[in-house]
Amino acid sequence: MSIKMRFMLSYIAVILLTGVFLISAFVLGVCTLTGASPGQLYKSATLQRPLSTDEENAFLELKMLAKNTPDKLLQYQNFEKLENSGIQVVVRKNDTIVYSSSELSKKSLLVHMPEYELNNLNMRGTIDNQGDLFRYIKFDFLYSEGSHGSVMVLQPENSYTEIMQKWGIPIVGIILLFGFLVIALLSYFVAKSVIQPILHLKEGAEKIEAGNLDFEMEKTTGKNEIATLISTFEKMRIRLKKSLEVQEQYENNRKELLSNISHDLKTPITSIVGYIEGIQDGVANTPEKQEKYLEIAHTKAKDMNALIDELFLFSKLDLHKEPFYMRSVDLNALLAQIAEESEFSFPDAQISLTVPDEKLMTNADREKLKRVFENLIHNSMKYMDKTQAKITIQLEKQQDMAIITFGDNGKGIPDANLNAIFDRFYREEQSRNSNTGGSGLGLSIAKQIVEEHQGRIWATSELGVGTAVCVALPLKEEEAG
Repeated sequence: MSIKMRFMLSYIAVILLTGVFLISAFVLGVCTLTGASPGQLYKSATLQRPLSTDEENAFLELKMLAKNTPDKLLQYQNFEKLENSGIQVVVRKNDTIVYSSSELSKKSLLVHMPEYELNNLNMRGTIDNQGDLFRYIKFDFLYSEGSHGSVMVLQPENSYTEIMQKWGIPIVGIILLFGFLVIALLSYFVAKSVIQPILHLKEGAEKIEAGNLDFEMEKTTGKNEIATLISTFEKMRIRLKKSLEVQEQYENNRKELLSNISHDLKTPITSIVGYIEGIQDGVANTPEKQEKYLEIAHTKAKDMNALIDELFLFSKLDLHKEPFYMRSVDLNALLAQIAEESEFSFPDAQISLTVPDEKLMTNADREKLKRVFENLIHNSMKYMDKTQAKITIQLEKQQDMAIITFGDNGKGIPDANLNAIFDRFYREEQSRNSNTGGSGLGLSIAKQIVEEHQGRIWATSELGVGTAVCVALPLKEEEAG
């Protein structure tokens, strides 16, 4: 139940309880003042007060006149005398007040007059006249020409008015006091259902402020705003905890990155320094040795330059600062070019290409995509353990995606390491020997480039059988359709 509904029900309850108390207090007050029981009070409130002798005589005289000679009521001479005696009289003909005592308002009488009833079964009742209540006794008749007529004797109704004037303020005060007590009590219970969860939220916020995220917010039953707030707060805590865990992982990755960069740069630099010192110290004492030392130093310098280029590209991709020049690329033609160039680069390998008859087009940076595909082939050859290397390249269409699969017959990758091959600086050869592996950035760069093309890259492998790396790229709209 929502808080709004709770407050609404509480206010309704306040009104109902206050009304019940008002009636009860009024009845109790009147009974106390008059000494009557509730039953007697009800009887006295519902029964008509009897006419006085003068009122009775006046009504009987007017009634007999209306029965026998009704037209004489219009010329009755004793109305003024009756009014001087304090008797209130009203004579009606159809919808007109023929006569009324001067204290009465004819206009108000016409509005509140009872209906004609010629059988006169209901002769008594109450009538309002400009806010004042009067009890009446009435006789309905017909004038000689057939018009409806009524004659009424009225009595002012003022017994309870006198009581309210004397005791009204104390009674109203008691009712208001009770109303305030009821409102305070209900407000307490409603506030309790709101304040306690808020205090619980406050405790949770203080724990988070202190750096403690290893707790769980108590769930609040029901479907209201407070329960929703606590649930949202708990989701925020979980997301904040995950964010800190990711931040910690980023920090660990940063430390590992610095360590790997230091190692991969230090190794070629050490080799270069060693060979140059060998030349300087005369170890390379022949032109042939000197040329060999210089060639090795030059190779190491190129390797180090290639590593720095990869680091620079990786950094720009990671910061999304590497520009991509997107255009329409024919994947069939691109893969055919890569297969042809790979046959020249690896003449001993068997490279096969399978493409569909239809031309598959995608929006891509052609050079960066070519780099990804070449890297996958180079990786297959680098870790090949078979005498006869076999590389398969397959292009196929699946719904609105182009799937490019690069398969090999190499040694395969263990399942435990399969998901890690796209991580930065990951190398299957853990010693990071430059003779048996690269920088460990190639597949990580490939993943970033593919994802910049709104694509996806993944790998499947079987030990001793080989590895397949798949790249999914979105087709151009006309191709996807």
